Amino acid sequence: MGRSPLGRNCEGLYQGALGEIAVGARLRTLSSEWAVFHSLPIGLDGWDIDHILIGPGGIVTINTKHHRDLPIGVSRNELTVDGQPVPYLRHSEFEEQYVSTLLQDRWSSIPPIHPVVVFVAPREILSLSVGSHVTVLDLKNLLAWLAALPVVLDESDRRGIVELFDNPAMWANTAVGTGDALLDRFFALEAEIRAARRQRTVRLPLAALLAVSLTTAMVLVTLALLRQLAG
Repeated sequence: MGRSPLGRNCEGLYQGALGEIAVGARLRTLSSEWAVFHSLPIGLDGWDIDHILIGPGGIVTINTKHHRDLPIGVSRNELTVDGQPVPYLRHSEFEEQYVSTLLQDRWSSIPPIHPVVVFVAPREILSLSVGSHVTVLDLKNLLAWLAALPVVLDESDRRGIVELFDNPAMWANTAVGTGDALLDRFFALEAEIRAARRQRTVRLPLAALLAVSLTTAMVLVTLALLRQLAG
C-alpha cells in the first residue's frame, strides 16, 4: 500500500544521509591537493563531524544539512530554516573548537580552521548580515569557495596534518562497523523508499480512480435494470 520502509522518526536521518552523500560526491571532484575525511567521531552522544578537509586553504570542517526547497536565513548570530531558528552555527563553532583543541598539543602552529555549514538543495540562502565567522554555503558554491581560500599550508604541512588526522587514536573510541557494502545497503533502502513513494503517488490514486469508475458503472447498470423492471 505504499508504506515507507523507514521506521518512525527516521525521515530526518534519511534526509541527512542523502545530504552527506551528495556533499561527499562533490568533494570527490577536488584536486589531489585536498584530503577529505568523512564522519569523524568526537564521542558526544554519537556526534561526528560530517566532513573535514585539509588543503592549501587550511582545515575546513563541514556540517552538512539537507532542507530541500526551503529558504535559509542568516542574520547576525542566528540561522533559520523556513523561518525557524536552528543551532547549526553553534554546532559548527563547536566542531571548529574541537579540532583546534586536538591540534593544540600535537602541532606547532594551528593553521586556519574554517567552520562551514553546507546546505543541499535549499530554495535560497538569504544573508541579512554577518555576525558569525561560520560560513554558510549552498552545495553548488562549495568548490568555488574552497578554490578562493588563500594558500596557508604547503605540501609538507598538509601531509603532516593528514597523517595526524588519519590516526584513529585522535578520535573518539567509538565502536563502528567496517562500512563494507554500507552504500550498497543504503541504496537498496533508497530504492525501496522510491518504490513506496511511487505506490503512494501513482498506483494508489489510479486504483482509487478505478474503484470509483467500477462503482459508478455498477450504479448505472443497476439504475438501468431498475428502469427496465419498472417499465
